[in-house]
Amino acid sequence: MKRKALYTREDTAKLLLAGRDWNFHDVDTQEHLHTLHPYPAKFIPQIPRKAILKWTRRGDLVYDPFCGCGTTLLEASLLGRPAIGTDNNAVAILVSKAKVARLTQSSLRELTKFAEHFRLPATNGKLKMGELHLNKNIGYWFSPEVLNRLSALRSLISKTDEPLRTLLMAVFSAIIVKVSYQDSDTRYAKVSRNIAPSDVDNAFQRKLCNVIKILPQVLVPGRAKAKVVQADARKVPFIKTRSVSLIVTSPPYLNAYDYHKYHRQRIHWINGSVAFARDLEIGSHDEFTKPHATPDQYFVDMQECFDEWQRVLKRGGRCLVLIGDAIVSKCPVSVADRYVDLAKEVGLRLEDRWIRELQATKRSFNVWNSRISHEHVLLFRKP
Repeated sequence: MKRKALYTREDTAKLLLAGRDWNFHDVDTQEHLHTLHPYPAKFIPQIPRKAILKWTRRGDLVYDPFCGCGTTLLEASLLGRPAIGTDNNAVAILVSKAKVARLTQSSLRELTKFAEHFRLPATNGKLKMGELHLNKNIGYWFSPEVLNRLSALRSLISKTDEPLRTLLMAVFSAIIVKVSYQDSDTRYAKVSRNIAPSDVDNAFQRKLCNVIKILPQVLVPGRAKAKVVQADARKVPFIKTRSVSLIVTSPPYLNAYDYHKYHRQRIHWINGSVAFARDLEIGSHDEFTKPHATPDQYFVDMQECFDEWQRVLKRGGRCLVLIGDAIVSKCPVSVADRYVDLAKEVGLRLEDRWIRELQATKRSFNVWNSRISHEHVLLFRKP
């Protein structure tokens, strides 16, 4: 069948016209710490920023159930709104915590000192497999020399104090794919590369110096606290009932991506759990490309999420969701329309909806393989 981006019962032309205000094609989407770590399918900071300014006041609690690399959390914190984010992926948790850490000018000086005196000792010994949660395939993805260099770098970082340790580990995680044999962040295939131990040092230093350069942008007064929890978004009992003023999130797109797979090497290096991320992942590409697959389980999972959103939202609270449509077993799936139906079932009213156009040069999906050129913006409200 011919592949396209949108499947909806609504007037597409009308929603596209109304959605122009959500495109943000001519703005800088790389501000603050949003370039800290590569993360596929992340949304641009202008979207949560606009929603937070429009539908909350200072002190209101903002929640992102699929916080990814912490875009919503950082924007909420900078705008004086406390935030909470959940995700099942250890990489997402690390990066989000690094971005919302309460750093100071003293932290910046310590980080600068670390970068200036950054030296790794010679690493001639072999890396012990137990250091990477018995990942038996680690030698398939890294040369022995790079393994030892990464091990030495991680050991050096482990000797630092918080909150710098988390930030340095996020920088460390950001370079893992670059110095491995994995093709890219959106292609889980081995490629041949000549990578020297010095490439590890250089990649880390470049990334760290860039972070130091942009860090002053987030060292501003009046920031609110943000909490990050590794959890299943379908059940978040630690969030109080009727405590959230605004949810801003982009749930996993159905049959588009496998976050646990493409982050697998990073998860091992930061001592996270691949199984936890894999088993709790909603909508994974591997699952929904199986023969005779149907989208039913995806919507069962998302129904549980909507149940929790309805519970945690205050009366009158809003929920802004970005999502794309899908194809499963060669059949189009109107994901956004199904979301509207799910929300109605749990008592959330559709207040407005738009369609925004993604710029090909700024898509976080693999541009060459992705059919996703537009996404739905859905605004729900709890009566």
